[in-house]
Amino acid sequence: MFTVRGLAAAGFTGTHGTFTIKECEQHHNTSSRHSTKSFPEYDCTGHFRSDDGKSVNNDASMSGLETHYSAGIRLPAQGDTGNSAFDFLIPDYALTSTGQITKNLMGAFGCLLLVPFLVFYWLSGTAETGGTVRQVRERWRATAGTRTRTIVLTTAGVILFGVVIVSPALGIVLAP
Repeated sequence: MFTVRGLAAAGFTGTHGTFTIKECEQHHNTSSRHSTKSFPEYDCTGHFRSDDGKSVNNDASMSGLETHYSAGIRLPAQGDTGNSAFDFLIPDYALTSTGQITKNLMGAFGCLLLVPFLVFYWLSGTAETGGTVRQVRERWRATAGTRTRTIVLTTAGVILFGVVIVSPALGIVLAP
């Protein structure tokens, strides 16, 4: 999902154009159930016009924006063409920016952080036998100095490298 959205923000899917803000309204989104701090997000309505002039929508909207934009501001945007198998993952209109690309690709790599746990469970046999948290900890300790530990930590390291280095680099390189 994040990868598809990142590619949309990079302009690989949909139609590139300009989104002119009509108005923005704030709504609060708590990004973590453990956080008491609420981060504002904005839903904006406006006018979308593709660069080739073939697609025009006077009732366009974008949601989940992190910045409040004043009326009349023109933003680079990507409009959904409705021709993709991934349409349900792509919003109708999305900002095309380095930040949006980076954020979505970081989310994609972040979701992959589940993989080292799955690899450990598979390689250690925990997936078949299960166990309590204490038993899983003991199995982890038992992998010290083994290939299992090396494979799990290397997998986690590669994925973290993707989050911290590759995502921002791709955000810069792929920005329209």
